[in-house]
Amino acid sequence: MKWDEPPLWPVVIPNLVGFAAACMPHLFDGIPRPWGWVFPAPFMGLVLLSPMLYFSPKPAGGRIDLIIGANVAMVLAIVPQLIFKPWFIVVILFWVFQSMYVWRHNYPAFRVGTWLGLGAVSGLFIGDFFAHFIL
Repeated sequence: MKWDEPPLWPVVIPNLVGFAAACMPHLFDGIPRPWGWVFPAPFMGLVLLSPMLYFSPKPAGGRIDLIIGANVAMVLAIVPQLIFKPWFIVVILFWVFQSMYVWRHNYPAFRVGTWLGLGAVSGLFIGDFFAHFIL
């Protein structure tokens, strides 16, 4: 997929959804926190919302590869965080770097899905920091 000009929705929407998902456990007491962690419930919410990418605008929308790519990227962004605590910095910087060049090239839907998945997890990390220190 290649866009003629930088698209706004693949950058903003996944990040805002991840940000909002990260803030939910801090705002509502009914959301489960297994082992005292805040990440599992919002992350599972993102995974459950990922099929909505099927309805994303053209040229990316309507592809199962987009959804699979987003889920693979989300898992690869979260699992190393359990072992290597500063991993979120790598994920956020890689997503920012991708946001600058992915739209210029003709990548398959799976690759665009990884961009969207990393954007959602970046929003999750940023939202968790915001919720922890502000809310």
